[in-house]
Amino acid sequence: MRIAVGQMWQESNTFNRNLTRWSDFENWGIAVGPDIFEKYGQTGEIGGVLAGLRQWPEPPRELIGLARFTCWPWGAVESVTAKRLFETFDEQLRIAGPLDAVCLVLHGAMAAEDEPDLSGALLERVRSKVGPDVPIVATFDLHANLTRRMLANADLLCGYHTAPHLDSWQTGERAVRGLWKILKRGVRPQTIWRKLPMFTAAENHNTFTGPPAPIYERLKQLESDEDVLAANVAMVMPWFDAPQLGWTVMLTTSHRESRWEQTVDQLCSTCWSIRHELEAVDRFPAAEVVKRALATGKHPIVIGDGADATNSGAPGDSTSLLRELLAAPMIPHGALTFMVDPIAVADASRVGVGGLFDADIGGRLAPEHSSPVRVRGIVEKLQNVEWILTGHISKNLPVNMGRGAIVRSGDVQILLVERGGPGSSPRLYESVGLDPRRCGIVVAKSPSGFRADYDPFVAGSLLADCPGCASPHWNEMRFDKISRPLWPLNPLATPNEANWCDSGWVN
Repeated sequence: MRIAVGQMWQESNTFNRNLTRWSDFENWGIAVGPDIFEKYGQTGEIGGVLAGLRQWPEPPRELIGLARFTCWPWGAVESVTAKRLFETFDEQLRIAGPLDAVCLVLHGAMAAEDEPDLSGALLERVRSKVGPDVPIVATFDLHANLTRRMLANADLLCGYHTAPHLDSWQTGERAVRGLWKILKRGVRPQTIWRKLPMFTAAENHNTFTGPPAPIYERLKQLESDEDVLAANVAMVMPWFDAPQLGWTVMLTTSHRESRWEQTVDQLCSTCWSIRHELEAVDRFPAAEVVKRALATGKHPIVIGDGADATNSGAPGDSTSLLRELLAAPMIPHGALTFMVDPIAVADASRVGVGGLFDADIGGRLAPEHSSPVRVRGIVEKLQNVEWILTGHISKNLPVNMGRGAIVRSGDVQILLVERGGPGSSPRLYESVGLDPRRCGIVVAKSPSGFRADYDPFVAGSLLADCPGCASPHWNEMRFDKISRPLWPLNPLATPNEANWCDSGWVN
């Protein structure tokens, strides 16, 4: 048995003006053929897929690596780069020859300049190459925007069940458990799905303690049924201006039965009923959130800057919070923040360790949301920012954020980096010798995922309300491509008022 494995993963923030280019994928590690398994066989969903295949009573005789393209959330993929991604998969499929199955690791909210559904486009392309009878299974992120094109070209789709995303590995294992049933038991998957005309703020998407928690417990219960191959609710990436944007409820079973339609209807009803609760988030303007953090008298306090969340595809160069931190007369135990600014990194490198830094920082990648701030201080360290991410979003993922520089100005230490990366993880600071456990205030550029790694040790957390490419102020975001009506942009009493929403069985 010959099974091919490939990955094309990125969350695209279409409100980020900076395009994702080939060099961005190179930075995160492009691999083709057997290099996929040698370099990334213990990473995220690919690691889970391989572990799951080894658990089969009869493991596949041969695993074929197609291509591995991963990039941290950023702007839409430039057209020429998307074309190269597809051409690479085409070539590797040609080299692979006849296959018994294909496993793909996708995100599901990945767009190019001229293609709002890159995940669906890749599945369609692979299907055209391998034919209608070769099973295709794929994984996707909990914030995917699932489309009929994805469903039509995949036999089975399995998504994360957790936010923060702590089950990437397990999702890969779940996908190949379903593939075993398809290949070895002759199951012909039947998928019932329904699109809901809604999206909601990411801060309350916590599947452990938030409003969606009972929904995801129900999904796990459903997957314990031998007839269920996958149970999914995709809460959708809201900063993704694309047709048919909205939540998706999906159930893949071995037989079409009315009870499964009823189950999906019940899940949809529950999802719709919590939409107002999900939008009820306490955020505070930059000056207020810093004031509140200092007033607690405890440390550390983590401030989540969701609007500039690098985890949500924002550039990570907003100066709104930085200005307030620098303006504070005193911050007991100091403050840590980071800024994506390759120009400022170069300025610090020219000055050298111990030198006086006097230059602009931030506000260059998204100038419509903030302007550069002049910072005067001392360059404390110059070091490449490289580490391994295990936690929210992935497991054993190599991270390279380029050259870095630590600049101290008063009570504030600023980690300058050349490239975006996991703004939710304290490992970012720890990788360069900074200790977020001992500081007074630490900034995480993440709306909610930061809680997985920060909650175990912080004294408290606050959410900032600042401008940015991942702003939760929907009326300030220009949505041009979405299907309407769509809640909360448009008033809707019931999902049925949106006649564009797709639903039904797919096999």
